[in-house]
Formats: sequence, C-alpha cells, structure tokens
Amino acid sequence: MRKFLRKVYHLPRDIKRYRLNQKYDINLSPIFVLGNQKSGTSAIGALLAEIADKTVTIDLLGIYEPTQSKLHQGQISFKEFVERNKYDFSREVIKEPSLTFLYDEIKSYFNSPKNVFIIRNPYDNIRSILNRVDIPGNVDNISADYKEKWNHANENWKKVIDSRWLGINGENYIEWMSYRWLRCIEIYEQNKDDFILIKYEDFKRDKVNSIKQLAKELNLPIVNDISDKVDIQYQPAGNRSVNKLDFFGERNIERINNICEEKMKEYDYKLL
Repeated sequence: MRKFLRKVYHLPRDIKRYRLNQKYDINLSPIFVLGNQKSGTSAIGALLAEIADKTVTIDLLGIYEPTQSKLHQGQISFKEFVERNKYDFSREVIKEPSLTFLYDEIKSYFNSPKNVFIIRNPYDNIRSILNRVDIPGNVDNISADYKEKWNHANENWKKVIDSRWLGINGENYIEWMSYRWLRCIEIYEQNKDDFILIKYEDFKRDKVNSIKQLAKELNLPIVNDISDKVDIQYQPAGNRSVNKLDFFGERNIERINNICEEKMKEYDYKLL
C-alpha cells in the first residue's frame, strides 16, 4: 500500500491530501471559475463562494507539474486525475485556470449547469504574469536575456509563459502569452452557452455588486456580506502602476496588438 502511495502521491507532503480524498465524494455539478492565469479568477471565485456560503477550491495543487503535462499528453486520464483529487473536486466552487485548457474533459465528466469565465485586458494580464516571476516584458529572448532567472523560475509559471506545449505558436515569450490569451477567448466562445462571462475590469469597478449579480445569475443565495473582504489579496499582486509602453517596449506592444487586436476590439479593450 505504501509503495502505491509513493507512486501516486509525493510523500510525505501529499499524504494528508490522500487521506482527505478518502473522506470526500466528487461533486459532479460544481461551478468552475476559469480563464487565464492572473485574470482575477482567485478573487472572483473566493468572493462568489463567500457571498453564497459555498465550499471552494482556490488552486488545485494536484494539477501542478508534472501532472498537467501528463494530462495533456494522455499519460494520465482525466477520470484518474479527478479521482486522485477527490477533496478538491468535492467543493461547490472550483477555481483553477489550468483547467481552462481541459474544458472538453470537464464537459465530458461533469454536468455543471453554468460556469464562470473571466477575461482581462491582455496588456495587464501578460504584465501580471511576468510580474509574478519578476521578468520584464521588453526583451526579445527570455531564455537568453534572462537565462538565470528563467532557468530558476517555477515550472508551473514557466508553462504559463511558454505555452508551446499546448500547441500554441509564437516567436518569443510575449507572442506565446498573447496566443495563450487568444486561446482562452476561443475556448470561451466555443462554449459560450456554458458560461457567465465577467470582465475583470468590470469587477474591479464595483466588486460587491459584480459578485452579487454573478450569484443571482448562477441562482445562488446571497447569504454573507462580502464588503469587508473585497480587497483581500488572494494572489500576489502585479505592478499596476507601471507604464505599459515602458514595461513592454514598442516592439512587444506591437506583438500583442498584432495577435490580440481583433478580439480586444470585440471585448472593448483599447489598443495602445
């Protein structure tokens, strides 16, 4: 038995999670909160669960590398993955951006009546991701110009920045992330009837009422006052004060615009 646990879980860190999994059943109708990383999914997912007094998963630790890559390569089935993470999948609200790119599998396994999709201006979204790993946005070759920092970056965040493993194209790291942003939009649009769409910028303007409206659209009760919780930092914040042109430089701004312009206009995001 212990040999089996070592194969499936990383002892001793995950033995607690293994034991939790034995106590919980999978919730087949949760509300998934999806979107790209650093688009506000943590705050919106946490506040939605709080206002409706629902259980919540904020970040599914079981999908961290190398599991995510194995899922996409078919080395682990989605069913096996869910069963390995019963506790996290027992919650009523499940926020995990990495599941965005496994939405076909979610649809096949779960029967959620309605989910939530978050989008954010790509300039801010990409900048916030790079802030997370302390890498600038104005170079051409990230692995050459910031080799040491890139080599020591967290593997999960490296997968967010370099999305070529998802079949995403691009000549440099800004293009990879721009195409990743575009892929998120495509996933939403291909499954539009499954989602309630929230723009992060609209949420920021009126957090309490945005969450109240979202709860109503999901037919969830409004149980708790969240007014004293809307400014809790659920994830490390990026540097919002930086000038975007300074942060990216003209060449990389041009890269974002070339890739994202059409969808930015559709979703009322202004080009720089």
